[in-house]
Amino acid sequence: MERNMLYAEKVALIAGLCIVLYAYLRYWQRTRDTRGLLMFWRREMTLTASEFKWQRAGVALLLVAVVLRFVQALL
Repeated sequence: MERNMLYAEKVALIAGLCIVLYAYLRYWQRTRDTRGLLMFWRREMTLTASEFKWQRAGVALLLVAVVLRFVQALL
């Protein structure tokens, strides 16, 4: 079971990161705003609804990976 959680954590982490990067790539292709990408924590990026949903899905998967890491540490 511990090995399965390790794989699930790795898959969630990599998938989440890829999805977030995909959302940012779509934003960059649409706007060519490199400065907005470099300062993504500010509210300068104006994401479309689709880009926003991709970003949130990726962040949710990253959060799942963190939760799996904590659960694995507790077991």
